[in-house]
Amino acid sequence: MTGLLLVLLAFILIIIEAHVPSFGIFGIMAIVALLAGGNILVEQGEIFGIPMYWDTFLGIAAAMTVLLVILVKVASKSFTTSPTAGTEGMIGDEAVIEDWADKSGRVMVQGELWQAYSERSHDFQKGDKVTISAADGLKLRIHIKD
Repeated sequence: MTGLLLVLLAFILIIIEAHVPSFGIFGIMAIVALLAGGNILVEQGEIFGIPMYWDTFLGIAAAMTVLLVILVKVASKSFTTSPTAGTEGMIGDEAVIEDWADKSGRVMVQGELWQAYSERSHDFQKGDKVTISAADGLKLRIHIKD
């Protein structure tokens, strides 16, 4: 019965790993619990009258490990993606000059009109394309498009 409880614990830990950002800690504990529980089940020889063999158990353990690795990769990718909303999500986007005087003016970005500035003086014309390099509050810092 202990082996079965450890295998059940392994499944619970994998579910927790899917919902909690633990960077694989719960997943590693799940693999350890699965291996320990499987070892106990195989040593007992059967569970509920069903014979347990190493081949069967190792197949299940390998499948769970592959599932866990995929789960961790997908979860870690969500932590490393850049923001797609707000002013931070606009950095690197293209903007179109609407009006400009010396170091500041207005630009059109994603259909919205924004106040913008440049660290250098430029003679931009309406329709010129620039790149957003930073966002300072509600103002965008721009530079000449590369």
